Amino acid sequence: MKVFKIILHSFILAVINIIAVLFGFGVYHFFMEYNQLAVQIPVSAVFSIIVFTTWIVILKYKNISKLFPEGWLEFLLILLFSLAWLPLIFLPLHYITRGYITAFGNIYLNWIFQIPTSIVIVLIAYFIISSGSKK
Repeated sequence: MKVFKIILHSFILAVINIIAVLFGFGVYHFFMEYNQLAVQIPVSAVFSIIVFTTWIVILKYKNISKLFPEGWLEFLLILLFSLAWLPLIFLPLHYITRGYITAFGNIYLNWIFQIPTSIVIVLIAYFIISSGSKK
């Protein structure tokens, strides 16, 4: 069950981060007079944090404790596996939507976004799961 939890949460985290980057890019199109990264990165980070935190809060308050990550090691593995999921999800997605395989630089830049954002997310999730009150 531990392996399933790590795979599930890391996959969800990776998908949320990819969707967040796309959402941030969409928001940037409304503010094109500003620098793309100045708009896209904060919007994407906040979106990722809110959506994954909502996922964890739903698990906690619906009392689905079988899916709770347990201990720092599982949270660390969720973080690391989410990094591994990124190219496995992003490469086929990019190929299907654009018709060519993306450059490694795009994966690298996504990791640069994903690492600090996911660290914050995992810390928040750890705090939520390990806090004593359930409601």
